[in-house]
Amino acid sequence: MYILSMKKRSPAQYGFTLIELLVVIVIIGVLAGITFTGANYLLSAQDEKQAKSQIEALSLALNQYKSEMGGYPRTDSITSDNEFECGALLLMSLAGLVDRDGETLNAEDRGKSFLPGDSLVLGIQQGNRNEIFTPEDADWEPGSGEIFFPMDSWNEPYIYQYPRKDGHQGFLLFSKGEDGKASVFDQELTATPNKEPMDEDNIPSSEPGKW
Repeated sequence: MYILSMKKRSPAQYGFTLIELLVVIVIIGVLAGITFTGANYLLSAQDEKQAKSQIEALSLALNQYKSEMGGYPRTDSITSDNEFECGALLLMSLAGLVDRDGETLNAEDRGKSFLPGDSLVLGIQQGNRNEIFTPEDADWEPGSGEIFFPMDSWNEPYIYQYPRKDGHQGFLLFSKGEDGKASVFDQELTATPNKEPMDEDNIPSSEPGKW
């Protein structure tokens, strides 16, 4: 007669051990981190691509404006150096609502619009915030009291300046990038300036110091 002896299983033999659970948790955390980082990278790359596309479209519009109007819209008439007002001048000039110096044109004197089509995102100042708007959403006629401007992927105005205060030819047009910061050159440059860390994400990367 055979007697079967059954060994009692220890608690560690049921399910996962504590160490195994910790390993699984670590793996899940690593995978989640990789997914989150990858998603952020894709979103950032998409924002940069959009900003580059809009700058190219605005640059093309400015050159078309110059060929027909005899020059670029001038920001030296704006004494405050306010980037929102400079952006508004850029927008209104390309829309044919003001002349190169920012003077309001009568309805019969207004020219054609040079504004890019659907590729451009427009913004409006609302207190301390910048919000997206379409021309149908608000009165963006000169003198309306509201400031509208071409807006980049991070809801900030594109920096526009003509003539350039740094002495370079042509116009200055760039985005400060995701950090919203960039160097400012208010005087003519005699040499290429050092590129600061805050300028690393500027679009294009060569501005505003012509690096």
